[in-house]
Amino acid sequence: MFLTVKLLLGRRCSLKVTGKESVATLKKLVSERLHVPEEQQHLLFRGQLLADDKCLSDYCIGPNASINVIMWPLEKAEQDKARQPQPLWSQLGRILAKHFRPQDAKVVLQLLRQRHEERVQRVSLEALEQLACYLLAEQQPVGQAGEKEFQAADSELQQQEGGGE
Repeated sequence: MFLTVKLLLGRRCSLKVTGKESVATLKKLVSERLHVPEEQQHLLFRGQLLADDKCLSDYCIGPNASINVIMWPLEKAEQDKARQPQPLWSQLGRILAKHFRPQDAKVVLQLLRQRHEERVQRVSLEALEQLACYLLAEQQPVGQAGEKEFQAADSELQQQEGGGE
C-alpha cells in the first residue's frame, strides 16, 4: 500500500509499506526520504500519536492514508527527556485544591479535561498548520498578509469551538 507522509510545512512524499510494518520502520523510511532524523519525528494519524513499537495495522492505517510528521528540534527532544515537567493536569489539580473542597476540585478538573479534549478533537490539522506558519513567520517581520492568515486560522478555530457548544 502507499501512504502519503506530510511535514507540517508542506513537504511530502509517498512511501510503499505493508500494514505489518512498524512505526519505527516508517520513521526510518521518512528519515531517508525527507531527511528528518528519526529521533525528531512524531508521527500522527487522525490526531493520534503513533508509538514506535506498534504496527501500522494496529492503528487501522490503510492504503492511501495520510500521516503527518511533527518535528521536534533535537536539543529540545533531549531536554524534554532529561527534564520531565509535571503534567499540566496535576499542576492544575493542585491549584484547584487550594480554592475548592477536594470533591469539588476533582469535579472541576474532570470538567476542564473533558472540555479540553472536545475542543482539541474539533481543531483541524489545516488550522494548526496555518497557525504554525503564522507563528514561524512572526519570527520575521510580519506583513499584513501574515496577519490575515492568522486571523483566518483564528476565525476557523473560533467557529469550530462555537459550533459544538
